[in-house]
Amino acid sequence: MQLSEFVEITEFLSILNGRLSAAINRQLNRKFKAEGLDITTEQWSVLACLWNQDRLTQQEISDLTFKDKASITRLLDTLSKHNLIVRVSDPKDRRINLIHLTKAGIEMEQKAMAIVQDSFKLAIADIAPNDLMYTKNILYKLLNNILQQ
Repeated sequence: MQLSEFVEITEFLSILNGRLSAAINRQLNRKFKAEGLDITTEQWSVLACLWNQDRLTQQEISDLTFKDKASITRLLDTLSKHNLIVRVSDPKDRRINLIHLTKAGIEMEQKAMAIVQDSFKLAIADIAPNDLMYTKNILYKLLNNILQQ
């Protein structure tokens, strides 16, 4: 591998792994705070899973968010303290807790998702739809290549 190829790969991975994610997280955290939502992007990712399907297990949330169990436990503890979720014993297996949205957690969805959608619209404002679809396909291929290893 030549040095120029290494620089390109490093820059590419830096954008994918760090800079883009950090920029998105910073922007969303600022907007959540400005709109009076006391959540972070990490907490939002958990809530988004539950808005899609309530009463998930901690393991299911971990799998959906690609976060380890310890991180999910901390996030759930915080969301519970903010009265956005509750843990309910699974009637089929009392060793398992199902994570359930509270009324406050349900009511937060519309405002939080509007912020996320507005932020995404700003991010893609000058990108052609065909370019977005191409990029999405490439990103899924990258992800699948990594997950298959």
